[in-house]
Amino acid sequence: MQNTDETRNRLIRVFTENHMEKIFYFCLKKTGNSTEAEDLTQDISFQVLSALNRGIVPMNFSAWVWQIARNRYSVWAKEKHTRNESVTGSDIGDYEIEDNSEIIIDEMIRTEQTALLRRELAFIRGDYRNIIVAYYIENKTVRSIALSLSISESAVEQRLHRARIILKEGMNMAREFGKRSYCPDDIAFVTSGSQPSGLPWKAVKRKIPKNILLQASNNPSTINELSIELGIALPYMEEEIGILCDATLLEKQGNKYITNLFILDKDCRVEIYNRLRESAEERSRLLRAFIEDRLTDIRKLGIVNDSIDDNEVRWWLVPYLLDYLIKNAVNSVSAWDPPKRANGESWGIVGYECTTLPEETGMEHCGAGDDHNNFWAYYYGDITVTDPCEIPEFEDVLLLCDYFRKHLNGEPLSDFEKSLAGSRNNGYAHLSDDGHLVPDIILLTSDSVNRIRDLFREHTVFARLNRNMTEAYASVEKVLKKYSHEVLHKNLGYNIRMELYATRMMAVHDLVENGFLILPDDPGKSHIGQYFELGQP
Repeated sequence: MQNTDETRNRLIRVFTENHMEKIFYFCLKKTGNSTEAEDLTQDISFQVLSALNRGIVPMNFSAWVWQIARNRYSVWAKEKHTRNESVTGSDIGDYEIEDNSEIIIDEMIRTEQTALLRRELAFIRGDYRNIIVAYYIENKTVRSIALSLSISESAVEQRLHRARIILKEGMNMAREFGKRSYCPDDIAFVTSGSQPSGLPWKAVKRKIPKNILLQASNNPSTINELSIELGIALPYMEEEIGILCDATLLEKQGNKYITNLFILDKDCRVEIYNRLRESAEERSRLLRAFIEDRLTDIRKLGIVNDSIDDNEVRWWLVPYLLDYLIKNAVNSVSAWDPPKRANGESWGIVGYECTTLPEETGMEHCGAGDDHNNFWAYYYGDITVTDPCEIPEFEDVLLLCDYFRKHLNGEPLSDFEKSLAGSRNNGYAHLSDDGHLVPDIILLTSDSVNRIRDLFREHTVFARLNRNMTEAYASVEKVLKKYSHEVLHKNLGYNIRMELYATRMMAVHDLVENGFLILPDDPGKSHIGQYFELGQP
């Protein structure tokens, strides 16, 4: 058939891009020698390209190419037989070796699945993979590979032999990737502590590291196992593993890696929720009893002005008192603080596999300031009592706290200080007629904090609340140990505390339902849950 220039050029491009590499593997298998394989490949390519240039357009291009390849191999085998017959006494059948086991390269060529070979190359060790690529793809000799790697030729041959076995095993198996290679699990992370380097967030902001951490959670795994489970080629997996180890989120144990943080799967989360919910009604009832009994005494401590109603104080007291109970239930100071990291920072991180619980249990507690001057805000999960406020800038917190101290000491502000306070108070305070900066949210001092705790500890409900929280601590500890590898137990106290914070929203839900906490009429203008805390200057 006649061929146009366009058709001929297209078929030449298809041949060079899709067939030449396969033909070389075919020739390498048949000849057993890379030099002879190269010569035979050139011969086959010459025959194909010459035919195309003569205007031949085959009906089935691939079948036509492979017919030429088989014919030219037959010619090569006969010529080699003729040359060697008198010396070796070999028979032509020696060059048509039957391979009932379907060795890799023949299988690849027969099915034309170079993608299969490339897939398997992604899942073998780097030292094997590099030699396979150099030998079969880059056509390098054993000698040149040995020189480039500074190893012996026999070492190269041994690795080639081993790599062929691994590749054959992989190509002969129906490799099943784990579910996470196609359906990435969604993990939400919660952190605490000081994170100036950007860790841990910058290490877990993508799906791949998230899924590595989930797969290795309580499941020590080799890089190969992680690679296969997640369907990620080894070179990329090795890089991701390195990043996570440097971030102290993965820990190496022998040749395996395990996630160095708690990632609570769905079953674990549900079990912890159920344990905490069992004792929530008692906590809510006892908290209400204390607040009703001592709210007047707490107001007398001067932590709020007359414009702040009792309901706003109750909204703040519920999580604040629970935080004190949680801290009191943790047995060691080290368990209260976030874990120390290799870079000197101190931060903690917990992962949660997304699931639907019977109620929202998350409540953020965010702030700004230093050891002596702080602004804090509780965010009440699924109950919108206030629009999410912007945390004041560090400098503004220090400024306002300094002016609040002057107010407590009876010192009016200068005109310059008044102008600064007016531009930076963000609605948290107002200037009185006599020149003082009066807080419009709760203002705590060291003395008032100590007195509130004294009132709490001295009350009849405290012992029962403390026992309730201590039992909740033990309950959560039991569940976390059940669902975790022992490598995580060194920071167990910290992680128990993080789970106990769910008691905040459980109490809020209970107390909203029974009418003790009332939603504000205008949530957008509410300062519920916000407070300043002044330490000793």
